[in-house]
Amino acid sequence: MTESPTRAALREAARPPFLVGALAVGVFVVWAARDAGFAATTWYPGALFLLGLLAVVLAAYPPARRGIPPSTLVAIAFLAGFAAWSAASIAWSDAQGTAWEGANRTLLYLIVYALFAVVPWRRASIVPLLTSFSVGVAAIGVIEVARAAYGGDPSRFFIYGRLDAPAGYPNAACALYVLAAWPAAYAAVRREVTPLVRGAAMAIATVLAELAVLTESRASLIAVPIAVLVYLALVPARLRALLSVLVVGGTIAAAQGPLLAPYSPLTHRLDATSELHDAVTAIAISAAAVMLAWTAFALVDRRVHIHERFARTFADGALGVGVAAALVVAVVFLSGSPGRRIQHAWHDFRSGYRSPTSASSHFSSGLGNNRYDFWRVALQEFRDHPVAGVGADNFAEDYLAARKSSEEPLYPHSLELRVLAQTGLVGAALFAGFVCAAIVAAAGRFRSRDVVAGVTRAGLAATAYWAIHGSIDWFWEFPGLTAPALAWLGIAGAWRDSGASRAVEGVRFRRVTPVVGTLVAAALAASFALPWWSAALQNRAARTWRSSPASAFHDLHRARQLNPLSPDPDLIEGAIASRLDQLGRMRRAFRRALGRDDHLWYAHFELAVAEAATGRRRSALALLEQARLLDPRETTIRTVRSLVLARKPVDRAAIDRLFLERVRGRIGR
Repeated sequence: MTESPTRAALREAARPPFLVGALAVGVFVVWAARDAGFAATTWYPGALFLLGLLAVVLAAYPPARRGIPPSTLVAIAFLAGFAAWSAASIAWSDAQGTAWEGANRTLLYLIVYALFAVVPWRRASIVPLLTSFSVGVAAIGVIEVARAAYGGDPSRFFIYGRLDAPAGYPNAACALYVLAAWPAAYAAVRREVTPLVRGAAMAIATVLAELAVLTESRASLIAVPIAVLVYLALVPARLRALLSVLVVGGTIAAAQGPLLAPYSPLTHRLDATSELHDAVTAIAISAAAVMLAWTAFALVDRRVHIHERFARTFADGALGVGVAAALVVAVVFLSGSPGRRIQHAWHDFRSGYRSPTSASSHFSSGLGNNRYDFWRVALQEFRDHPVAGVGADNFAEDYLAARKSSEEPLYPHSLELRVLAQTGLVGAALFAGFVCAAIVAAAGRFRSRDVVAGVTRAGLAATAYWAIHGSIDWFWEFPGLTAPALAWLGIAGAWRDSGASRAVEGVRFRRVTPVVGTLVAAALAASFALPWWSAALQNRAARTWRSSPASAFHDLHRARQLNPLSPDPDLIEGAIASRLDQLGRMRRAFRRALGRDDHLWYAHFELAVAEAATGRRRSALALLEQARLLDPRETTIRTVRSLVLARKPVDRAAIDRLFLERVRGRIGR
């Protein structure tokens, strides 16, 4: 009996090394579901798994050892250099524990890019790999919104009226949905795909776009249109690709009312049950309608053929019209008092956040935010340390000392400024070399025009979107976003038109002995495992200290030994000791924390509180002054100082409650 073409294609797609990619994409989906992988206890185990996967592939899968195309090898070398430089920056960082975590995150991205770049993927495997991520993210998003609508507590999923699930941060949630949409949207327009799958793919792309609307990310209003132009410029069959954009955009326009409705009641802390139900209904109805309509279109599309030259000419013309329209808008803007408009927009951008209840939608709340202040401090870091930078992920302490806003960001909200400020010109050159080499490696995909090449280029468009939006946000810190973006870039430079074979001119690794590879893998594994174990022990101590304080303190002691660079175990121990009124332990813990990082205003502050409670008034005032220098805008320092000067007791429990409420109110920006 003859096997059906569909079954034969699936069988071919599932042949080795498909399982490698499926396992890696599975890790990405798990990260996506868990705050986009932000927490160390989430991404470290995934990093260890991917490291093991890469080691197994290189050791046990012969095609992966046949050689790597030179451009791909150069890209890997540059990214490895950037990761090594990030690790070296631990030596000159003020917050060395933070720098270690930042370097480890960069090493993770090196592993991801290398894994997807060195594996000789089969052509039939590319589309299932990329679109499976789309399916997984769409499923996660639908479940999260349904839980918000029917679970009774939407505040667990929305912040200031904006969907923040599953990333825990609305802009990152938006980026996750948009990142996942591109491959599905392109797969839906190709005739080679079966009609039912095309309908499902278009419905998935639509759902992802609608979920992104619920996040109300203002930056997406700029990043997505630019990414659409990149998408249309990269993919083959542009006329078909344009159809996917029109279908998704038209559906969003039709459903925008229910999608934007939850914002107002949620920001006013009113009951939004009805609005959330309407939003879920709108997503469900639009997805079903798109699937049915697009499946029917696909059936007709199989029988109607448009001449390729005409389609290409029409698509090029449409792209040209789009560019021309953008130019017309620019001309109109420039002809109508542009200086005043630009001045107003610039003032709005620098003015900070408006009240979240002052607009009917976050999209219409203006340009105000604190990024200008973040970038000002990041540029100052670069000016002060232009060659080597201040160290990986070392931003928070410098910002507190120089800030003009009330926010306390951990990162500078810009990929470019992160690279410049934290790794200097050396790191910037290495990262730029990686980007250029990776683009050259991926450019080989432009020789083909079939569905595989198209979906691969759609993946590149997703990577471009991540880079565009990440230029004004902190997406690098979310492995659930950055890992798939770099994976799609890597996979574009990995496969060749000949299927699973490798280029004969590729560089071979016969000189790299198994011993060296084993040592490198062991070092990376230790670098991941030790801080992961430490973070896990810290989390357990934070959960169990009320019922078993002795066990919690023992866990923190072990955590301190496992991660000798981080002050976090001592900060947690000091906070617990304060709650238990163990002032001696509290003082010792915060002194140890300052021994690891003396730029921590909080440790100085809490130690001052402990000193005041034990009658050491002069020491307390000196510590409070040091805390003030490290964070001049922290009002609690002045409050406690006035109490110490007046010889009045300091209510430690009230201070703890104040900090907790502040943290809760700070999320979502």
